[in-house]
Amino acid sequence: MKPADYLNYAWGALKERRLRTTLTVLGIVVGPALITALNATTAGLTQAIISNLQVFGADMILVQRIGDFNFDDSVVKSIQQFQGVKEVYPYYLIGSGEIKTRGKSFAMDPTRSYTVLAVELKKLPNLFPNIKVESGQVIDNPGYAVVGYSAWNPKDPDIPPLDVGSLFTVSSSTQEGSTRSFSVSAKLSRYGQALFLNPDTQIFVSLEAGKLITNRKSYSGAFIRINDPSFSDAVVTALEQRYGENVRVFSITAISATVQQIIGTLNVFFSSVASMSLLVAFLGIMTTMFTSVTERVREIGLIKALGFKTRDVMLTFLMEAFIIGLLGGVAGAAVGAASSFFLSDIFSGPPPQRRPGSFAVGENPEGIRIIPVITPELIVLGIGVAVSVAVLAGLIPAYRASKLEPIEALRRE
Repeated sequence: MKPADYLNYAWGALKERRLRTTLTVLGIVVGPALITALNATTAGLTQAIISNLQVFGADMILVQRIGDFNFDDSVVKSIQQFQGVKEVYPYYLIGSGEIKTRGKSFAMDPTRSYTVLAVELKKLPNLFPNIKVESGQVIDNPGYAVVGYSAWNPKDPDIPPLDVGSLFTVSSSTQEGSTRSFSVSAKLSRYGQALFLNPDTQIFVSLEAGKLITNRKSYSGAFIRINDPSFSDAVVTALEQRYGENVRVFSITAISATVQQIIGTLNVFFSSVASMSLLVAFLGIMTTMFTSVTERVREIGLIKALGFKTRDVMLTFLMEAFIIGLLGGVAGAAVGAASSFFLSDIFSGPPPQRRPGSFAVGENPEGIRIIPVITPELIVLGIGVAVSVAVLAGLIPAYRASKLEPIEALRRE
């Protein structure tokens, strides 16, 4: 017999038992759907986080002050002397307080409005690679500010936009804090999320302005650019040994490794869940095939009497299992691909909450946006697994059907 003959005969047999075939196919859909959806989502999550990490570059380390530790210029100079350190960018983060402009006041909030970050304005391009000025001019002066994309293009209609030339005041909510007035000298193009903060939700002022607003010589922390990512672990260790519990240290390379480890653990867990569903599908297909063989004993005896060989009978039943697996695999891959977008929306949640004066790792007003990665290889994997499970489940029933003797089979009712 030709392969087309096996296919036609098997398809005809499945069509005669449409309800059973449909239920069996639905039973196998879950496995490839889980494989496709979960792998696409975790791949998208990995891609989103890695792209987030790469905005700063693997050669960036963040140090945050903890408590009342005096993170002053002497600390900055000391860190600058560490082996492997290229440059240190101290900063003041004014994360809580009030901004007033055009007669309106609103609280600082990275999820709704914006916060104030004091850095050396002339070094913004060093701190944020490829950052671009939309209009205006960056002036590193205590009376001027540079605003991120969301500050001059806010989503909330109740928050006035801060365009070039706009005047506004910043009031710190701390007891020792003060109020300062600024004029917007430049606005930045949309940049997108970075690991430690989102430049789009920042109002950048000079270090001197940050010192005046906070009334403190102690910085909130510092960004550290190292000569090469290979120095990362050594610099982190040196910082922790020198300053102990007075600082919190984050490195891009360490976070990246942790993320990869977590994603790997998730993949193992999701794979085990998918395996359980495939086991259930395996048993369901085997039961269906055994039932089909039992019901068609006389038919098997008749076709063998008409010239079907043992091999032909076995291949016919295996073809039925193959078709069931193929239909379930295609449907499962389609359902999984669609479900991955739903799962991605769930994982693309709001940004983490943080304490005033600190960054939340991965902070972004919209959270991390995950786009599922659906590749041809993933679709083929889902379908291939479904077909393999179906064919394996059909082996024993097909073998039993092929071994039936024509005379004995024809005698059965």
